[in-house]
Amino acid sequence: MKIKKYVLLISIIFAAQNGNGQNGKKAEFDSLFSLIDSATDLNKDSLLTLALQIEPALGDDHIRLAKLYEILTLSYFDRTEYSKVISYGQKSIDHYRFTGDSNQIALMYRKMGHAHKYLGHRQESLEFSLRALELSKTYGTQDQYASELYSLGNYYMEIQEYSKCEQYYLQSLAILEKLGESETLAEMYFNMGILSGIKREYEVSLDYYEKSLQIYQRLEDESNFPKIWNAIGYNFFNQGDLLKAKAYFLNADKGFSKFDNKLKNCYNLSLLARTEIKLGNLNSALEYATAVEELAEQIGHLRYSIEAQVLFRMIYEELGDYQNAFLHLDHQYTLSDSLYSIDKENTVKELTIKYETELKEQEIEKLSSEKELQEKEILLATTEKNAYMIAVVFAIALALAILAFFTQRQKAMQLRSEKALAERNTQINSLLQEQEVNTLSALLEGQEKERLRIAEELHDRLGSLLSAIKLNFNGWIGKRDLSQDEVEDYSAKTSGLLDEAVTEVRRVSHNLSTGQVSRYGLVGSMEDLAATVNRSDSIKMKVLHFNLGERLPIELETGIYRIVQEMLANVLKHADAKEFTVQLSKTDNSVILTAEDDGKGFDYKEAKQRGGIGLQNIENRAKKFGGQFSVDSSPGKGTIFTFEFPLEA
Repeated sequence: MKIKKYVLLISIIFAAQNGNGQNGKKAEFDSLFSLIDSATDLNKDSLLTLALQIEPALGDDHIRLAKLYEILTLSYFDRTEYSKVISYGQKSIDHYRFTGDSNQIALMYRKMGHAHKYLGHRQESLEFSLRALELSKTYGTQDQYASELYSLGNYYMEIQEYSKCEQYYLQSLAILEKLGESETLAEMYFNMGILSGIKREYEVSLDYYEKSLQIYQRLEDESNFPKIWNAIGYNFFNQGDLLKAKAYFLNADKGFSKFDNKLKNCYNLSLLARTEIKLGNLNSALEYATAVEELAEQIGHLRYSIEAQVLFRMIYEELGDYQNAFLHLDHQYTLSDSLYSIDKENTVKELTIKYETELKEQEIEKLSSEKELQEKEILLATTEKNAYMIAVVFAIALALAILAFFTQRQKAMQLRSEKALAERNTQINSLLQEQEVNTLSALLEGQEKERLRIAEELHDRLGSLLSAIKLNFNGWIGKRDLSQDEVEDYSAKTSGLLDEAVTEVRRVSHNLSTGQVSRYGLVGSMEDLAATVNRSDSIKMKVLHFNLGERLPIELETGIYRIVQEMLANVLKHADAKEFTVQLSKTDNSVILTAEDDGKGFDYKEAKQRGGIGLQNIENRAKKFGGQFSVDSSPGKGTIFTFEFPLEA
């Protein structure tokens, strides 16, 4: 049946593109859209193929184009191709504006907001969600408006801004309670329970969970019972009432098993294991930890595989079996390394998608602006031509005086059009500059995140190795009357772990010391930074240097480079400057660094009293190398930073 329907759709497309007569084409396209809307047994790839094939033949049919782009938006959303969701969602909105269908525009805004969220664009995600909320409030039903409020609450829950989350949740809840019981209301009560639990308002949280459970019971929706039992158990676990927590976790285990929800049951079984450890029931805890390990392997969930090893280690430590505890700790590190590699790869992919998306959005905006300008030029040319024709006719009939009047009017219209075009170009340039500044700021922020990543790597990887060494020593010290072979075995393991720790320190140090400044030198790195900044056309950066033919100590070069980065970030964020000039010079005993911008300046004493992080970072870096610095700045007069770093004799 699927094959026959697909063949029929292709036949209609072919006939529509090659048939004779507009009426025939219209009827064929009507049939095609009817089949697409009712083709529930076709897979989404087939629908996507059909939609792309028919797009060129629709011309300026706003109704069909709006629907077609909506189909493409939803199809690409299901395929997780979020950059295309944003592109086709905007096209759908452009055509729905002609039809006045505000509800569908709100739907597209919602999908585009979700797409931005999955791409990591939090600000854009929030903006589109707010647009969807406003349209739903004005044109949608109360149920739609409540859903948008609920969605915004979820957004703030994810970024842990709980006060704003509660604000939107309560607004949604007030509407849903008036509309009567529904699955959405039950879900709203459940999320309010989670939020109250986070705030440690456990009695309020329990009340919300019970309300949610009662609605699901009346709706005869047993599949949602286990998640509520699990959440109630977690509240009791946090309060230290372990027996009640265990009872609810056991009920949740039965429910998750009944509905074959392995992922959520991994979480539930992990909590059961931790509860049994706290209760001292280590054999039961071992069974639950084993169940977590088996389920995680079935569903291929690496994080729960790591959790299982953590549980095993905790249990064997309680049993005093340090050898098994060490084995599971070692397995935990191996799995953590795999997860680290996967997370790193996913981060690279996400950044790549984000970069490509921004480029495509800029290209779309540029093409849209060019199209708009072309349409204005065509309209202006047509208007001028008509005005000229009218002027000629009236000139013949009513003499030269009327001809002069129309000539003057034509010139005035042209001046107004040129002025409007100039204002539009100014707005476009302003928006482009703003986008470039944001992009450059994001680049600097990414460099700071890389430094934080290295700090986390030292903590997680080197710290883990040192913990393993400590655990191995504890196992050794806790045993007496060891044989010579056992002593040699423990010594070999400890020595091996120490070698790994030394290697790890060298690896991290090597990664730090072989950075950009080490490879290209201070001057080369500064010039490369300036080239990057200057490509944005938002600010011009100059680098001047004197007597720096020889390299400085690598630590000092790196410190100076970081100081310049920090000052550049401050200039981009706060100064509204057009130029940023850096001068470097070397004397026999010191290195002089001067950084100057032509921005709006600031009151240095007031800024220091406020405790600005940027200024504090600059001061700390200068002190680290025994440097002294001064600041010459006042509102409206730009800023000059001067640093002097001593050189060892």
